Amino acid sequence: MKSKKVKNTAKRRKPEQSKHNRAVKMEAKRYERKGWKVQADIPGYPKPPEIGGRRPDIKATKPGTTRIVEVETPSTMKSDKDQHSTFRRHAGQKRRTKFILKVTKK
Repeated sequence: MKSKKVKNTAKRRKPEQSKHNRAVKMEAKRYERKGWKVQADIPGYPKPPEIGGRRPDIKATKPGTTRIVEVETPSTMKSDKDQHSTFRRHAGQKRRTKFILKVTKK
């Protein structure tokens, strides 16, 4: 059985990708400290499930509540708009689910 390919998202240069991954890790740890169960698309965490063929950076859950978090760098804000729309639409269709967009500093 072939694995389903996740749709491409914007490509970042290596320094930007490192900054992005650090920001995702910090955000994931922040949710964990607050008692959320966290899945994150970085090493050391279980991967969050795909949503509309795209994988969010973080899916955090507490009983009855879900947060879908996407972390962007300034250079990927515009190029990942379709992904943001997918996550926002998904969250809007689910009870007690929020989409949160975080942008790293330059």
